[in-house]
Amino acid sequence: MRLLDRHVTLFSGSLRTLLRRESDRRRCADSPYAWLFQPYMGDELVAIACYVTPTSSSPLISLAAVVLSQQQVRTSHAFVMTLGTPEHIESATLRRHQLLYQAGDIVPPSSESLSALVEFIGNRPIIGWQLDKRISTLNVVLRATLDFALPNAQVDVAKLHQRQLRRSHPQVELPSTFAKALACWQVPRVGMQSVLGAATASALLYMRLQRIMAETD
Repeated sequence: MRLLDRHVTLFSGSLRTLLRRESDRRRCADSPYAWLFQPYMGDELVAIACYVTPTSSSPLISLAAVVLSQQQVRTSHAFVMTLGTPEHIESATLRRHQLLYQAGDIVPPSSESLSALVEFIGNRPIIGWQLDKRISTLNVVLRATLDFALPNAQVDVAKLHQRQLRRSHPQVELPSTFAKALACWQVPRVGMQSVLGAATASALLYMRLQRIMAETD
């Protein structure tokens, strides 16, 4: 898995998280989801963007997952959905949420819809901007419905960006937002107004930082 070799230390996860993943793995050992906990041996990753709008009942969650390799971001191979409950369907909150994140029709957070998500991601490593924070609500929903959170190896692109910026420009103030990081490394803001655009931009930023790190090592 050459894409991850140079920044294994950026894998997200406290000791508590790692212990919880191990507990999930044992509990799912005889389930159809057991393969998700197996080590991944390929060269693909999945970039994830996730946006949450709290409501009085349950949160609205829009997410996109895009497959990437060393050579390309496969935007034609993407998974996009908005999770919500029936009371959201005619709400002004949902209309605002959809206008902001352009994530398509709402689907219930059922075992069927969440199984489709985790099977799309598979056991490939996942990357994203401030990944732990972004997927924390999603993991709560996954645990409540499927009895496990995403078990994948994770790389936080924000941490990768900060480390590389300190190496190349130690006197520069670190950009604090995703948009500023994209501008810093001259990565195009591809459809950033949508959740799919945000996932694609995360993938492009990751690949850009990979190339820079390879050139400077």
